[in-house]
Amino acid sequence: MNISFHTGKSAMIAQAKALNVYGNNIANVNTVGYQTLRPDFADCIYVKEREPQPDWQTGHGTYIQKTDLMFSEAHLQFTDRMMDIAIPGEGFFAVQDRWGDVNYTRDGAFEMTQDQETGDWYLVSGNGEYVLDYNKERIVVPFDEWGKQPEWGELCDMVGVFVFPNPYGLAAFGSNRYVENGKSGLAVADENMAKVQGALVVSNVDLATQMVKLIETQRAYQISSRVVTTSDELARIANNLR
Repeated sequence: MNISFHTGKSAMIAQAKALNVYGNNIANVNTVGYQTLRPDFADCIYVKEREPQPDWQTGHGTYIQKTDLMFSEAHLQFTDRMMDIAIPGEGFFAVQDRWGDVNYTRDGAFEMTQDQETGDWYLVSGNGEYVLDYNKERIVVPFDEWGKQPEWGELCDMVGVFVFPNPYGLAAFGSNRYVENGKSGLAVADENMAKVQGALVVSNVDLATQMVKLIETQRAYQISSRVVTTSDELARIANNLR
């Protein structure tokens, strides 16, 4: 009975974490460039109940061993805003934060900011991070010969696009950013990857699917809690036997 109690408890913990993942997906249905996350369940260890009967095994519940990034065909939203840039393929923009660390994003809703010392205008992300070119250098916004109108086409060409050997291995970092690691491999500049100016890649969250998963996980949580309650009741009955 103790085994069933802890098995049910482990299932409740895992399903609660899955609810967090699906809830986060639903919350980001309108987040530009957001990639859906999927919880990946695994069963826990097994033990032999009796040595003479090696085929009699008992499991010890479940846990979430990782979450997977789900990439699908990109859907574009045309904005006619020239600083908005979308990548139809599985590419990423490189951005540099205030500490000099380089992260990657699919959110192409860019802005401009001026350096107070040099007077140059730089292309930045919505979070104020510097957008990088193919050589991972900061991009100075080019202007026409009168210094009034940005050269939008030239600016789009300057924005770097990077690909990974295994983009599914990227680690989500928050604020629409991802971090390369041993699973994803190192970022490689891809100058042949298409870019669409005046558009954004919308979230790939399928709201209907996520709602079904949410309800399914909620039901699994309720059933797991029933296992815990039943195990506790049986233990109480056994303890009260005279």
